[in-house]
Amino acid sequence: MNCKYQLKWYDNIPIISWLLLGGKCRKCHKKIGVAEILSELGLAAVFVLSYAFWPLKNELFVNAFETAKFALFLGELVLFAILFIYDARWKEMPTAVLVAGCVIGVLFFGTAIAKTWYYSGLNWELFASLLGAILILPGFYYLMYKASKETWVGSGDAILCVPLALMLGNFWLAMFCLFLSNMIGSVIMLPVTIIKKQKHAMIPFGPFLILGFLVVFFCESYFMGLVSGF
Repeated sequence: MNCKYQLKWYDNIPIISWLLLGGKCRKCHKKIGVAEILSELGLAAVFVLSYAFWPLKNELFVNAFETAKFALFLGELVLFAILFIYDARWKEMPTAVLVAGCVIGVLFFGTAIAKTWYYSGLNWELFASLLGAILILPGFYYLMYKASKETWVGSGDAILCVPLALMLGNFWLAMFCLFLSNMIGSVIMLPVTIIKKQKHAMIPFGPFLILGFLVVFFCESYFMGLVSGF
């Protein structure tokens, strides 16, 4: 960002490049910062956790549909990491990355539908449940975006919610994601705004949506157990 040096492929090897360069730019030797290596280490950790807590781990690498879902999920995580960092740093999310995330979300849901269809026939309830998830996540944030004229949430938040809804594919899971995302955002940002006395501070909400999604996705059985207990 300092000298506008165009990064080469060998400057972008996760973790390794940062360590070899000593956390400095190859050209101007200005410090890059720790956010880059922390994000790379964080994504690696989430990859490992994804395998450890995958809902149908016993089917991984045995069932082609489940393997495809896992591969698509990891690809989506890479895009989420980019969106997480961009929104946290610059309070914006690249449109191309958001669109790519929606495409992978469609492929993920399509694979889930194909798996169900292959083993037990087409289940229209899955589409109805997805519709509920879309209404409660991207639908809700789109209404907030339009009603507030982008002062409460941005259009990027509404678009980000599309792949989240597609991958959760369930009204109740989307509801829990909505609740957790707002709770996490409030717990983290409320003290910050009070300390800095910023009544109208712009809060990047994308990272909280992603965090809420990850918790709900990996704890799906727990949250659905809560629903069945009502």
